[in-house]
Amino acid sequence: MSDDKKEPIDHKRYFNDPEYRKKILQERKQKNTDPQESSAKKKNPYFNTVMKWSGIAAGFIFLVAAGYVFYLFQGLPSADEFENPETAIASEVRSRDGETLDKYFTENRKWVRYDEISPHVIDALVATEDHRFYNHWGMDMFRTLAIPWHLINGRWQGASTISQQLARNLYKKIGQEFSVSRKFREMITAIQLERRYTKREIAEMYLNTVEFPNSTFGIEAAAQTHFGKPAKELTISEAAVMIGSLKAIYAYNPRIFPERSKARRDIVLGQMYKRNFLTQSEHEALTERVIELDYHPPFKTGRQSRYFGEYVRQKVNPWLEENGYDLYQDGLVIYTTIDSKLQKHAERAVKTKLDSLQSIFEREWTSSGSDEYMDILWEEFPLFLRSFMRETDRYKNGFAKYDTKIEQVVFDSLFADTAYVDSVKKARTRLQASFVAIEPSNGNILAWVGGTDYGNVQYDHVYQSRRQAGSTFKPFVYAVAIDNGYKPYHKFSKFPTSFYDRKGDIWNPKDKTVAEGPVDVSLREALARSMNNVTVRLLPEIAGAPGTNKLWELDPAARKIKEMASNLGIDMSDTPAFPSIALGTARVSLLELTSAYTTFANAGVHIEPIAITRIEDKEGNILQEFHPEYTSEVISPETAYIITDMLRGVIRGGEDFYGTGVRLRNSYGVRQDVAGKTGTTNDAADNWFVAMMPHLVMGAWVGGEDRRIRFNQNIPSSISIGQGARTALPIVGQFINYATNDEDTYWKYDAFEPPPGFVMPEDPNETRNELIKDQDKGRIGW
Repeated sequence: MSDDKKEPIDHKRYFNDPEYRKKILQERKQKNTDPQESSAKKKNPYFNTVMKWSGIAAGFIFLVAAGYVFYLFQGLPSADEFENPETAIASEVRSRDGETLDKYFTENRKWVRYDEISPHVIDALVATEDHRFYNHWGMDMFRTLAIPWHLINGRWQGASTISQQLARNLYKKIGQEFSVSRKFREMITAIQLERRYTKREIAEMYLNTVEFPNSTFGIEAAAQTHFGKPAKELTISEAAVMIGSLKAIYAYNPRIFPERSKARRDIVLGQMYKRNFLTQSEHEALTERVIELDYHPPFKTGRQSRYFGEYVRQKVNPWLEENGYDLYQDGLVIYTTIDSKLQKHAERAVKTKLDSLQSIFEREWTSSGSDEYMDILWEEFPLFLRSFMRETDRYKNGFAKYDTKIEQVVFDSLFADTAYVDSVKKARTRLQASFVAIEPSNGNILAWVGGTDYGNVQYDHVYQSRRQAGSTFKPFVYAVAIDNGYKPYHKFSKFPTSFYDRKGDIWNPKDKTVAEGPVDVSLREALARSMNNVTVRLLPEIAGAPGTNKLWELDPAARKIKEMASNLGIDMSDTPAFPSIALGTARVSLLELTSAYTTFANAGVHIEPIAITRIEDKEGNILQEFHPEYTSEVISPETAYIITDMLRGVIRGGEDFYGTGVRLRNSYGVRQDVAGKTGTTNDAADNWFVAMMPHLVMGAWVGGEDRRIRFNQNIPSSISIGQGARTALPIVGQFINYATNDEDTYWKYDAFEPPPGFVMPEDPNETRNELIKDQDKGRIGW
């Protein structure tokens, strides 16, 4: 029977009659083995090939798709990273009154909560970057599906939502490159973020992670840097400037390109008006305004408080390592003892005075009418310039450049470049200065200026630099004498004396000029006038060998002086106990020296300087607290007061003499109860001044960055600035004036009080006048 005449299958019977079903199946089997059908398949040789390769292709596509999905998910954040996204947050150093002094960061960022961000910033962000932000679930399908249309029309329009941009900011593994894979990962991550966080949290995270112009990360750092205010105080216009800059942080940097930034700001304001965040009148008024910046540079360089910040970093580093914190990413807040107002006054005083001193310094080393920079210096010290040049890269690379081993060939070539020579001269003859103020009752450091330009000179002259102390060391000598029973009224000859060592060599230090007046002067006057001759004459008395002229018999005095300085907090480990120690040959830091003087102001109790009070985490939880290290008396209250009283004479003088620090009263009008000491080294390389008040001890140093640089000693001392009284003292005087005249600065006017029951020793051969008696009682009225 032919196929077209076959009976149709009875389906009802097929399922109910087994015999019928077998018949039908048998017929189908015969049909599949029909020679004609087999022949038909053979006539189509590509059928099996197509079927085979179709299966292979399908399997390959499946494997590629599975592999690509696996690849995509490998680049996604983990579940823990979604729940706890990590963002580098800058750590801050703050003053005791909450002002930021310095920051440590890889990215200059401070995290702030949503409520601490101006609503104008949120409005500007949503209007400009993602106006359907509150309605989508991580992806804006309208913008995404419109991408092909924009491409066909020859223009590209981004489709990333705020959530997608946050995904890129939070998770660096997603990447920033333009690729399909990155886009898919970004979309998936954005959806995951939307599932885990509210819109407020997403907006907060976005504004805290995005980069703004001038290396600022997060809206708080951007607001502080560009407008000098917290993010919550940003106006509509300021918010529009910041949000507008996100399109291209360099191109729309308001500091570098103000006109371009204004144009972009106006676009943002237009979007805010379009999305009903502004009224028409507000929009028109705001677009007429210019951008008013209050720019504060990032804290990497340029600020004088960077010196203090580096000191704090070194102090906390052991604690950080022990407790596993990263100062540059963990957002720690380090509170210090610094008073921000006093700090500003100190920075201003140092910079103002040093600028004027530099001009005078250059003039004193330059011949009248000379065109050469500081020609007298190079003539007097002819080896200096070549030694400075040897330390430059130009010199070090010169041998290879000129293919020579002969130094003179290199020097000849370098000297031919006058611009280079001038640059070396000016760079190596810059004066430096430092200042520190300490509260004597607790050791708190209230102000710290390690230099004037941290960007160029990362060397702190408060604690890193150790220079000869000069005459500022003399109070320690006189303290030993007082402890050994000598009184301020005891007198010694003002003329020099000589000592001989075992080889017969002579040691005869002396004053440059012998002071006028009587032959014998009191210890009070000798200290006030910083007389070397009297100080040296004290050594045999302290050593217990009065009248000796043998140098080695002065060693006990040297050891006592060294022990006294050590007890007052100065590191004397590298200072040999030679008699010359009495004239200030010991190398000290300004921090040590000023701290030592606090012992006199604190009734003989020395307290180590303290800079840090506590460390908090980014949430405000206290991690560690620090407290002053109190010590017992290192000198008696009576000795401390007598030395303080004698140092008053440095500032006030006496009936018949002027002290070396009288300029503090005569030139700067300081009327508080002040004691102090000036100091100048023999080569005039280092100038010092330390001033004491009952509530504050201040120290200043001025000198060359390089120890070879010194002041011109060929100029008469009456007009030369090469003295502590004319370089370091003016910094302290200016600081006191700034602080005194600042109504917002808490400034005490109390006087030094003698110990209970103490009566100042008086010369039984003389009757002290009533003015001196008032001084002994701690009164002000000179």
